[in-house]
Amino acid sequence: MKTWLARFAPAIPLLSLLTACGASAPMSVAAPVAVAAAPAPVVLDRSMFSKDGGGALGENDLQHVLSTPIDLQFPARIGVVPLAQAFDPKGEVSIGTRSVAARDLATALIGGPHYSHVSDVSTELPNTGGIEGLRLIAARYRLRYLLLYSERFEDSTHLNGWAWLYPTVIGMFVAPGVTVESSGLVQADLLDVRTGTILFSVVEPMRVHEKEWMIGAGRSHKELQGEAASAAAKRLAKRVTEQTSALVAYADRMGAPEAAHAHVRIIPAPVLADAPTASALRPFAAQ
Repeated sequence: MKTWLARFAPAIPLLSLLTACGASAPMSVAAPVAVAAAPAPVVLDRSMFSKDGGGALGENDLQHVLSTPIDLQFPARIGVVPLAQAFDPKGEVSIGTRSVAARDLATALIGGPHYSHVSDVSTELPNTGGIEGLRLIAARYRLRYLLLYSERFEDSTHLNGWAWLYPTVIGMFVAPGVTVESSGLVQADLLDVRTGTILFSVVEPMRVHEKEWMIGAGRSHKELQGEAASAAAKRLAKRVTEQTSALVAYADRMGAPEAAHAHVRIIPAPVLADAPTASALRPFAAQ
């Protein structure tokens, strides 16, 4: 017995080594241990403004809005809202403004990479006015964002040199003595319905300048303004798409690359907006 043990004693360490390697082999090919996903960043998830038409904001709530990031959710359903006056859904919107908003602005946005659906929106639904009234309307349409469209002109119509023929009476019918002139702006504001905040505003200038006969000058002026608004709304649609793309790119750039919630884009709080790198956002992911 002792002779047998003495003969195989040198092989015992080798057998032990092989046994250990065999036992550890399955561990080397095993799937890596899953790392716990980081919690979602804390974002502003509701409107802090008062629910009346004025949308007042207390000091504490104001500081909370400015110190909390918000999330972007694109592509998303968006509604185009024509307004008689910027941010006010109570005013009566002219047919011309509604036509431009639907025909030229909304149509130009359809098919964009950030808009899964573009809807025309009516302000005739019951609302409290102001931004909160717009949020109520958006909730009925179940829209994530609203694009508020408004236009305004400043009239500078005046008589020109041909007007000296007007005392002849005939001159009123043959001389273009009225210069119909006005300058204006079309404006679009992207409203985040969830938080009641404005993500951006863009404007496009307009100008009308034409010599007309005195009779019918008013009608011609309105037609020219409608044509100018139509052309400006198409340019405005391009700027809206560019601004949305820039906003999405900014959120992607500021997001931590290792974040588990890659499908959520976070816009930093204003106090962090000038952070040089994405590392500024990582404390939010650790909360």
